[in-house]
Parts: sequence; structure tokens; C-alpha cells
Amino acid sequence: MKKSEIGKGRIYSDGKAGLREVLDMGPHYKLYDTVQDTDCLRYRCLGAKVATEVGQGANSTRTAFAAWAKVEIPAAQVHLHLIRLQADKVAGKLSEPQRQFLRTINSDLVAGESVECPRAEYRVAKACFEKGIITEIQLVAGAKSFDVSFTPMGHTVLAQVLGQPA
Repeated sequence: MKKSEIGKGRIYSDGKAGLREVLDMGPHYKLYDTVQDTDCLRYRCLGAKVATEVGQGANSTRTAFAAWAKVEIPAAQVHLHLIRLQADKVAGKLSEPQRQFLRTINSDLVAGESVECPRAEYRVAKACFEKGIITEIQLVAGAKSFDVSFTPMGHTVLAQVLGQPA
């Protein structure tokens, strides 16, 4: 990305897990006094591979920030972008039984709908619940089936497993 494309109040991604918001710009954000480049900025980390970086602020030259940034994320799409990043992580850690279970879910499922599953699938559904894919499991004693509902991130994981656009 060109450094001229970096602006205050805008949000950028490195195309991976990184997500940063530019808070302010100016020469007073130099990392240290001997830095020659005074075209600097302050940013806040919104997403990172290392969880401890999230929420932290840091300074950078605009040149270094532009080298890191691959794409601007519109503010209205930040939440969706963060869900996709989380879904990518979770989908990569699914066991084959969990993938098979998710493949049995109807692809036209919409947010808020629940799905009926055979009782034999309860254990794998519970594992999906523990990963944050499923928001609710309703199991009634003696019933031959149970209902599950999906989280927003779960819908994104489901789309990935089914090979559909999220």
C-alpha cells in the first residue's frame, strides 16, 4: 500500500490476522529521537496473531505502516472482518468428525434458526459448541434428537466447510 493512502481514523489489515486503526499522525509519534523520518503515526491494534497485542497502541513511521498494510477495511465491515479471522482460525482446527457433522447442516440456514440433529451427534455438537460455533444446544431427556443454533462466527465456519462464500 502507498503511504499516501494511509489516513487518520481509518482501519487497515495486513491480509492475515492483523488489524490496526490509525489514531493520529504527526512528527511527535517518532519511535525515538534519532529517527530521521518524521512522517509518523499512532495506531491501535484491533486484531493480531498474538492476543496480547490487541487493544495496545504503538507508533510507527507511515512508510513502515504502509509496508505492513495490504488493504483498508471500511469501518462498517470491521466486525465482519474480525468474525472471518476468528472463523479461519477455528475452521483450521476442526477435527474430521466435526467437519462431517457440519457438512450435514443445510446450507440455506439463516441466523437465528435452529437445526434438528440426531442424538448420536450430540458429542460432536458439544465440541463445536466449545469452539464457539454453536450458540445453543437443546437436548431433552429421552428425545431422539436435539436442536442447535449457530453463532455468527459459526455461520462463517459453516460456509467455509460447505465451500460457500461467507
